[in-house]
Amino acid sequence: MDTTKTVSAPVRSALGSVDETYYTLSPDGGKLPQTSAPAIIAAMLDLLQLAPGQRVLEIGTGSGYSTALISHLVGDTGHVVSVEVHPDLTRRAERLLHADQRTNAHLINGDGVKGAPAQGPFDRIIAWAAPRSIPAEWTHQAVPGALMVTPLNVTDLAKTILVVRARRGRHATAITVDRLLKAGFVEAHAEVVDQWMVPPYGVDALVHDGGQQPWWLSAAWLRAEDGRTVGEAVLERLIAEGRPVSGPLAEAEDAAGFYAYLLATRPEGLTTAALGDPGWRIGYASPAGAALVGSDDAILAGDGEAWHALTGWADRWRERGRPGFDRLRPELQRGEHGWLVRVALAD
Repeated sequence: MDTTKTVSAPVRSALGSVDETYYTLSPDGGKLPQTSAPAIIAAMLDLLQLAPGQRVLEIGTGSGYSTALISHLVGDTGHVVSVEVHPDLTRRAERLLHADQRTNAHLINGDGVKGAPAQGPFDRIIAWAAPRSIPAEWTHQAVPGALMVTPLNVTDLAKTILVVRARRGRHATAITVDRLLKAGFVEAHAEVVDQWMVPPYGVDALVHDGGQQPWWLSAAWLRAEDGRTVGEAVLERLIAEGRPVSGPLAEAEDAAGFYAYLLATRPEGLTTAALGDPGWRIGYASPAGAALVGSDDAILAGDGEAWHALTGWADRWRERGRPGFDRLRPELQRGEHGWLVRVALAD
């Protein structure tokens, strides 16, 4: 994505004024893992509609690059408070921001889901890690009319993350969601996560193969009393018998569109999984086996039930005109600790 052509003039100015490599490169020349793609950062900052003088709460300081961009966008009369769970990253970013004379940025080491109540209220809130829901703490720390841009899980399955834009109304319980953006992020967590293979929430069954690589499943049907044991048996079967198969989509069909359709319809048996590698898959699973689609292929284990279910979903997607992300609309639901966002197909 050429961000210089797809975002607003203020964001373009910030991108041109902040040296990305100064913040994102380690001393050995490698890129810091806790850094989002510049194109995604720019797109999310554009959704946030930042202006000089605003107070901004940032969740996930990471390298400090996005903090510096926000600092530039709100100017000397504005202020950014950035919360990072990893103390080493907080110290690193604080040092870099200070040397870069970003004097309107204040960093806090802590749980970003709790926000920064002593520093609020805030005109804008942005996050770079996905909580389960829009936290009630954020909406209480936001002023009426504040925009919040954050990745969120849009189903109850692991790794089904989209970016949403929400707006606080007159009261903290008056929330609306008006925008969705496709982007991948890690999950928000109250503690430092030292590995990236297994999500910190949403995994219902987990085993390790002979090379000690993790294989996991996430599915509603695994939350029954004996679900974990059954899920572990399915994973062992995938390790022993899993084989690549072609389909269920034709080469010219949009795999991202099919994924969006599954997020919106959430058919029975919908499952997300990772099979011993950093990537993850979506598809169908049951005690009898699984059929899971990745970016390049599908993996099948067990009898024909799973494959029949997956291909049936693909057929119904085609019958509905192959809807994709442009057909998704957000739906807001009150949750235990905030506001859940789910997606449905627009008529």
